[in-house]
Amino acid sequence: MSLPPPSYDSFDYPIPDYSSEPRANEERLVYHQQRGSDTRPTGVFVSQKDGITVVINYQEDKTPTPVFGRKSNIEGTLLVDAPESVSEITVKLMGIIETVSPSTGWLSVNIIDEAHTIFISGDDMPSQSICPSSLPFSYPIPSTFRYDGQEYLLPPSYYVLLGEQSQAYYAKCTYQFSAVIIKARSRRTAFLGKNRKHNTFVLEYSPRSRPPRPVIALSLLTTIKECPEEWRQFSYQIVPKSGKYHLESLTCQFFLPSVGIFGIRDAIPFHVQIVGSNNGSLAKLQSVLRTDKPLFRVHFLRQVAINKNGNKSAVHFPLGEAKLSPMPPVEGALSLPSQGNQQGQKQENMNWEGKIRCELEEKLAPSFNAGIVAITDFIVLELSKSYVGLFKPFNQGHPVRLVSDS
Repeated sequence: MSLPPPSYDSFDYPIPDYSSEPRANEERLVYHQQRGSDTRPTGVFVSQKDGITVVINYQEDKTPTPVFGRKSNIEGTLLVDAPESVSEITVKLMGIIETVSPSTGWLSVNIIDEAHTIFISGDDMPSQSICPSSLPFSYPIPSTFRYDGQEYLLPPSYYVLLGEQSQAYYAKCTYQFSAVIIKARSRRTAFLGKNRKHNTFVLEYSPRSRPPRPVIALSLLTTIKECPEEWRQFSYQIVPKSGKYHLESLTCQFFLPSVGIFGIRDAIPFHVQIVGSNNGSLAKLQSVLRTDKPLFRVHFLRQVAINKNGNKSAVHFPLGEAKLSPMPPVEGALSLPSQGNQQGQKQENMNWEGKIRCELEEKLAPSFNAGIVAITDFIVLELSKSYVGLFKPFNQGHPVRLVSDS
């Protein structure tokens, strides 16, 4: 005989009081605020020149340069001194990629050159033929541009030196906003042509993006069985040089988070394992390894590549280096399900783990490809210089994408 279900007419316990803010005995673990139209800054940027005042809305207070993101509008107001003589007003957005390098020389490409007329005398505007002293405007920033028959996302504002000692070689992308007014001349001075005045200033284009999911916070050894999909495995052979130690080739397994996209300030975990047969090859290696000199180094490398009519050049910059922490041996070789099981005799192994992040203090542009210039970042696994006498040189780069936000 089955019992009747319990009665829900009354509650033995009161309903908990839920709140978005933590109590005194609680702690907020994660908080993510989406940036939307309701969170835009409320300050303004003001530029005055030649009787033209440009007021840009939705900026941080006292900002020296107006900043805009992807799919933003440049919104504001244009104020004109002596508007009665103005016959035309135009706002213009310009974007230029410029590079100078020893192998490609000088290159300058206009990626944006657009103009919008916001007043012209005698047109059908409400102001008729008299220019008002104050004109609102809204100018959309395009998200793409075309170069050499292909479409690319608009790159962020950036400036990078391509030489360690000299400032003669560089790559940069700059954006400028201009307000141009044309004033009518008197009949006596009409032969001088149109009287143009302009107010031009630099703006910063900073498109923001974030990875599709967070970086896994735990180590490989604690997550490889429960969530192997969070990792990507790379396998290499470390080939010894002939010498007195008679070492055999070793298998190197390198693990990185599979998401592949990281915030510029994220700490990215990794795991390194070397595997050998049980004939003592690893024991021989351990006899020559130094505790203060790991077998490998893991470092961040940024590549700035320039393409001028098919003539390519690249410069590399260090972004940071990781500290490798030794881990105890595990039972056999580590392997993700997608790689299949490692069959054969029981194998000895050595393990290291760590986290790598960008260590530069200055502001860093995210990875991008703009055709003329491409910035790509790599996590590099490299044989330490202390052991190049034992093994043949080994250096493998693993491309990752760095974005603005975590």
